[in-house]
Amino acid sequence: MTSYLKSYHLKIVLPKNQDSLTYFKQLTLSATNQLMDKLWSEEWIKQLGRTKSKAHSIVDAKRVLLELDGQIIYLPSRVRMGIAEQVGRILRGQYKRMRCFYDCLEIIELVGWRTHTNSIIKLMNATHRNKKHIPFYKKVMLDQTIRMIKNWHKKLKVDFQMLSYCDLVKPRIKKFTFIYGPDNYRELKYEIKNQKIYYEIKLPTIQYPKEKKDWQWISGEISIPEKIQHKINKSIKLHPKKPELIIKVLKGGLHQYFLSFPWEFIGKKREDQIKNRVLSVDLGIKKFATAVVCENKYQIGKPLFLTLGGKQFRHIERLYKHIDGLNKQLSENPNLKIKNEERTRLYRKLRRIREELAQFGTNILIRYAVNSHCEKIILEDLRLIKPRRGQKKWSREMNEWLRGRITQLFELKCQEEGLKLQKVNPWRTSSDCPRCSSTNGQKVNGSNNLMQKKEGRWFYCPECGFSADRDYIATLNIYRASFIDYKEIRSLKDTSPITYTELGIPSPDCSWRRSRDEPETTQIVMVTGG
Repeated sequence: MTSYLKSYHLKIVLPKNQDSLTYFKQLTLSATNQLMDKLWSEEWIKQLGRTKSKAHSIVDAKRVLLELDGQIIYLPSRVRMGIAEQVGRILRGQYKRMRCFYDCLEIIELVGWRTHTNSIIKLMNATHRNKKHIPFYKKVMLDQTIRMIKNWHKKLKVDFQMLSYCDLVKPRIKKFTFIYGPDNYRELKYEIKNQKIYYEIKLPTIQYPKEKKDWQWISGEISIPEKIQHKINKSIKLHPKKPELIIKVLKGGLHQYFLSFPWEFIGKKREDQIKNRVLSVDLGIKKFATAVVCENKYQIGKPLFLTLGGKQFRHIERLYKHIDGLNKQLSENPNLKIKNEERTRLYRKLRRIREELAQFGTNILIRYAVNSHCEKIILEDLRLIKPRRGQKKWSREMNEWLRGRITQLFELKCQEEGLKLQKVNPWRTSSDCPRCSSTNGQKVNGSNNLMQKKEGRWFYCPECGFSADRDYIATLNIYRASFIDYKEIRSLKDTSPITYTELGIPSPDCSWRRSRDEPETTQIVMVTGG
């Protein structure tokens, strides 16, 4: 069985030394940004991106120097090492984006600046592939990069050719996270006894520490909640790996500090799984997810729809509109303090809603897969998803964020529950007929109105007469796509049609009229705390 890491956030309470944590946050954030300013270059991005060594071993901790208000600030060696590790990881994360920038720029200069974004994406996917012939870049990344290049070219015109990637892009670190000790316990000591974590943490006692004595060891204890302790007891080792110090902004705007401790677990070994039974999932926004259980090229049982309630959907839309209005005001006058604070508050609220939706949705789908005795979950591969068109900007952003976050959560939770996760090419999954394999499927207004509509959410096959919701069609075709091996089966048209069965009993052979062949559905409406 495979092992995996799972982190639990445990709150730090230092009643007498709460200011020390605030000083520590300010110092490390300032030092991180100053080091980023020094190292932000293509040379450093390439150096870190081409190696798999620990980032702090390449970015020497001696480079971490902090100067505030004309004063040289003293930072302990292990604090400098943690800052070097964090900056190195950020630079390493930019390596693929920088390569994408220059690869896209090369194609654009070859085909012309007026070439449509989708055409450039197709050329990029055809040109840049890995050893398994899968596109090297995600389509979302390509879409963002191409639009950024075109926007800068439009603004700068001739001057654009004189600038490099690092001149046009520069990350600014605003969110506080501190990576503790890559090698030993010189800045944080901790041990577990009697369902408590006793720790000592080295923090500054004044706002601008100038020497070693301005840093002191401060001790405390964290009670582990019963629910978390029960899970920790199942870990490989009761003693966790090195934690990270993070900050969370609660609903009322209050800042709380947490130590994020990672424990190592072994995935469950499930004895109740049925061979070849899988859960196929198609992700969206208003219709958050559509899932169907399949086995041996048959659909088993009813499809499941996870949807957002109308009020919930409109609430999210209002948040985006409000943020857009504030952005417009701040673009004209960036010094409006109240508007900046309001925008920050709305972004926090939006992040909280999105995270709740992602967690709630994946929990339902994982539990559904386990209860259905599935051995695998099948999702679309994010690298192959075409950026959505015809939607509002906020809807596309929400869709892209949710897809990425849900995929991350599925990867973790599938390991926990002993499920496999397979990602497939989503090409033509909502336009091919899953019943007769026809490639002439039509988008229509609805089940009772077969007039074609470009943005129609209903599918109709003129060859066999089958019609159904397009998201339901996509889940069946995602299952069919899992059989593609690029050798004997190269595309959806080469795969077998899917037949519906009710609890394993084949439906009668008919002309696929919706009233007889399409199963009833199960719908769950998701509502967050908002």
